[in-house]
Amino acid sequence: MSIVTKISNILEGLFNTRLIGISFIFILLPSLIFSQTYLEQGNLFMQNEEFKKADSVYTVAIESLPYFRDAYFNRAIARLNMNNMKGFCKDMKEVALMDDTDAENIRCVYCVDIDTVYVQDTIQTVKSGSNFEFKEFVYKEKFYDLTEGYYYDKKDNLIANYSIIGAYKWFDLVPDMPEFEGGTNKMNKFLERHKVYPESEYDAYRKYAGSFATVYIQCDISEEGKVERVQVWDKKQKHTSKYISWNFVKEAIRLVNSLPDFKPGYFMGSPVAVRLIIPIEFEFAH
Repeated sequence: MSIVTKISNILEGLFNTRLIGISFIFILLPSLIFSQTYLEQGNLFMQNEEFKKADSVYTVAIESLPYFRDAYFNRAIARLNMNNMKGFCKDMKEVALMDDTDAENIRCVYCVDIDTVYVQDTIQTVKSGSNFEFKEFVYKEKFYDLTEGYYYDKKDNLIANYSIIGAYKWFDLVPDMPEFEGGTNKMNKFLERHKVYPESEYDAYRKYAGSFATVYIQCDISEEGKVERVQVWDKKQKHTSKYISWNFVKEAIRLVNSLPDFKPGYFMGSPVAVRLIIPIEFEFAH
């Protein structure tokens, strides 16, 4: 029995309750109405086994409402039926991140290899000197290049997590996070002081006075404290390219690239690369 058949059998009981069912969403905003309409259209394609069309309209629903759990879940099933295991597992991961137990259970069984490492030693933080006894959970994706690791203390509090793609490893959380000289407030003042509003957008400032646009930038603080790998945050790339002018994006990237060195983050006594998300807001008040 193929892996697709096995998962399909597990999902059979969820088909009528989640795939065909309509989400209990209060229709308050146009984006919700738009997304719900496309969800229902995708469900009809699924009933007719037109999986490619279903995939396309679920994608439109997700682009309109990025955290639309039902659309992600249903698109995962459409991709499963097309033997697209990479797409299936990526969508199941998104649903699992929304505290969906069904998706997490399916993902853990079919999409990742999980190792648990119990460590007897302790982690001593550089700044506080506190010690942590910890265990590490390693999730290696089976169908695309990503390994993620999570460190928990004895009380199951998350104390660090990392990702590995190819040969590159970075942390999103460590006990000793990177620090800007003078702290976060000083960093925000630096960014505000050096921000340049694109002249080409002045018409927008006048037309939409009182509004704002926020560009979410991700960057890695290297082991030496350098600001590296600056780009639009992965999770906001589609939204940003669709709704925010490239002039603002370009300035936000330039601005974060201009930041001076940080004090690097540390884990287990050694400096490590740590990813930060920095929002850059442009107010239309000119």
